[in-house]
Amino acid sequence: MEKLICEHCGTEFNCGAPAGKDRCWCMDLPNLRGGFDLAGVCVCPDCLTMGKAKAMIKSRKVKQRQRAASALRK
Repeated sequence: MEKLICEHCGTEFNCGAPAGKDRCWCMDLPNLRGGFDLAGVCVCPDCLTMGKAKAMIKSRKVKQRQRAASALRK
């Protein structure tokens, strides 16, 4: 486990698998397809969760608009 500083908010957090676990906390968060690329960037649990939530909401809004546009065409 290593101590890192969040690149978004500056908070210190633990990165890596804690003792007795085989994976990092970030592996337990839902995976997103595209739109939220953090390759090579380490952020704290709060920023990562907030970023994923924002990406999910944005994706949901896009899909709602697509469904509404499709319904108008019928």
